Amino acid sequence: MASINVTIKPEIISWVLQTVQFENVASSAIELLNKWQSGEKTPTFNQVEDISKKTNIPFGYFFLDKPPVEQCPIVDYRTANSIAIPEPSRNLMDTLDLMIDIQNWMTDYVIENGQDELFYVGSAAAKKDIKSIAEDMRKALEIQKEWYTTSSGAADSFRLLKGKLDNLGIVVMMSGIVGNNTHRKLNVEEFRAFTLVNKYAPLIFINTCDSDTGKLFSLLHELTHIWIGVNSFYNDDISNCNNDSATEQICNAVAAEILVPDDMFAMEWEKTSGNNLEKLENLSKYFRCSQYVIARKALSAEKISYKIYSEIVSVLNKQYKEWTEKQKERKNPGGDFYKNLESKLDHRFVYSLAASAREGRTQYTEVYRLTNTNRKTFGKLLADIGGATW
Repeated sequence: MASINVTIKPEIISWVLQTVQFENVASSAIELLNKWQSGEKTPTFNQVEDISKKTNIPFGYFFLDKPPVEQCPIVDYRTANSIAIPEPSRNLMDTLDLMIDIQNWMTDYVIENGQDELFYVGSAAAKKDIKSIAEDMRKALEIQKEWYTTSSGAADSFRLLKGKLDNLGIVVMMSGIVGNNTHRKLNVEEFRAFTLVNKYAPLIFINTCDSDTGKLFSLLHELTHIWIGVNSFYNDDISNCNNDSATEQICNAVAAEILVPDDMFAMEWEKTSGNNLEKLENLSKYFRCSQYVIARKALSAEKISYKIYSEIVSVLNKQYKEWTEKQKERKNPGGDFYKNLESKLDHRFVYSLAASAREGRTQYTEVYRLTNTNRKTFGKLLADIGGATW
C-alpha cells in the first residue's frame, strides 16, 4: 500500500517540538519533526501515527489549524526567574491530571467522613518572619530543632518528614515516571515538585528523578507553600539569589531554616575545620542536606562573600550536571515493582480507597485507575503496606 502524504500546519509542528522538549523522545522522531518543519520532508499518514505514539500527543492534534489550548494552571505558579516553560510536556500534563483527580477524590472522602478544615493551611499567609513560620511548622510536625541528628542521611530525613506529613493529613505522592510507564520519565529540568493547596487534602508531588538532598529540600519548600496557602510549581533551586518572588524567597528560607537552623549553623561552622569546600561537605553531612543549602547559609551569615558563593555554586552546578547526565545514561534499573509502587503512593490515600470500595462508595475500576494498578497488584500493595486483605 502506497504512503499517503498529509499536510500539517507549521505552527502545529512547532508546538509539538515545544511540547516534547522535556520528554525522552527518540532522536529519530525529533529529527523527522525538524525535517517536516523545514520542508525537507512531507509527512505521511503512517509517520504521523508513529510520531503520535512516540510523543504521547493525540493523533488528531496534528491536523488542527491552531495549537490546542490545554489548561495547565499549575505552571502559572512556576518559580520566578527560572527556566521558561513555553509548553508543559505531556508527561507533566498527564501526571498533573492524575494528581488533581486524586486530590479531588481524597477531598470528597475526608469531607464525607467529617474532617474539618486543616488548621495549618494558609496559617502563615500574613507572616514574614522566617523563624516564626519554621517554629510553627516544627510544632505541627512534632519535631525538635535538631531533628536532623536522628536520621542517617538525606533519604532517611525525607522518609521521617514524609511520615510526619502523613500524620498531618497531607497527601504526598512521588514518582519519576508517568504512571508505570518506564519509557515516560519525568524530567527534573522541567520540575522538581508541585503542590496543590486546599483546606482538606493538600497534595505534594515529588519528582523522584531528583537527588536525595533535592527531594528533601523540595518537600520542605512545598510544605511551606501549604502553610502560606499558595500553589507551587517548583522548578528552581536554592542557589538562585535573584528570585523576584517574595513567596519563593520565604519558602526557600523556611525550608533552609528547618534543615539548618541559623544558630546551629553558626556554632557548627566555627567548630568545623578546613577550607570552604571542605566545610560545606562536612556540614552538609552533619545537617543531612545539600551543599547548596550550606553555601546559602554561609552567604547569609556573611561567612563567605558573594564572589566565593558564586564560585562554589559553579562547582556544585557542575557536579550536579554530571550526576544528572549519569542518571540519564542509566538503563531502567527495574527493581521490585511492588516496593516502587509502595513508595510512590500515599499510604493513607490507599487505605482510604480500599475502605471506600469495600463500603460500595467507590467503584473498583476507579481504585485501579487512580493507583495505576489492577485487582492483583492493588491487593498485594494493600497487604504490603499493612492494609486488610483485598
